Amino acid sequence: MANILAFLTAFAAMASGTANQTDDHQPQAATFFCWKATQTRGVGRVPESCAAGEERLGLLCYDKCPVGTTRVGLDCHSICPAGFADHGLFCRYSEYGRGVGYPWKFGDWLDNSGMYERCQKDEGQDKCETSGLLVYPMCKPGYTAFGCCLCRPEVPNCTALGLGGGLDLSCAKKITIGTPTLGTCAANEDLDAGLCYPKCKPGYTGVGPVCWGLPPPSWVQCGMGAARNSVLCGLAIKDQVVSALVLAFNIATRFSSSSAKVLQAPVSADKVSQ
Repeated sequence: MANILAFLTAFAAMASGTANQTDDHQPQAATFFCWKATQTRGVGRVPESCAAGEERLGLLCYDKCPVGTTRVGLDCHSICPAGFADHGLFCRYSEYGRGVGYPWKFGDWLDNSGMYERCQKDEGQDKCETSGLLVYPMCKPGYTAFGCCLCRPEVPNCTALGLGGGLDLSCAKKITIGTPTLGTCAANEDLDAGLCYPKCKPGYTGVGPVCWGLPPPSWVQCGMGAARNSVLCGLAIKDQVVSALVLAFNIATRFSSSSAKVLQAPVSADKVSQ
């Protein structure tokens, strides 16, 4: 404990000595350099509101999806037009089946009249046609028969429908990648590094949780202070750095010397026994 107290006493003396070494510069520095006044303004808060046209998703704000699209996760995907099936990233103009057809039955004439009669009874007059050995309902307008049993639409104009590129009956959806923003602060707050802080009073500018005083007229910013010009700012910073180095050097050399003396001092037998 005695050694620790001795070290602290020596440290205080060295710091005082270093200050005395640099005191010669202080009266001169005061004429061209001064420290900025500071005020704290709290720890800040996460923005809680979004700008017009945005919506909140988690802690961030995203543009609302335009008309004709819908939100999928953080992005906006095209809504498939009527008549199209939603296949994830694609919209497919759907085919449909027209059944198994109307076959010849025992008791029919040896022609297709019985098949047509049964088909037209279900579908209406002139609504049936032959495909192979069976009679089927005709495809709806805009659709053509594909094989025996399917009705396919014409290949869609994907671009005219507001969709992406097409492949056969499928059109790729247009996807708008969400671009997040941090949100907005109240009118009496500043947004700084993603947090909202109360505005600083006139004559101060905010950096994070601290309001820094502005330099006097015609002076320049100089770190945490202000100087009359950039040259004098450099001199002030150099003086501060040199003072810190001198203090560190004094501490290192004097502590090293004190430690050596302590190690070389004779050891009391009573202390060893303790």
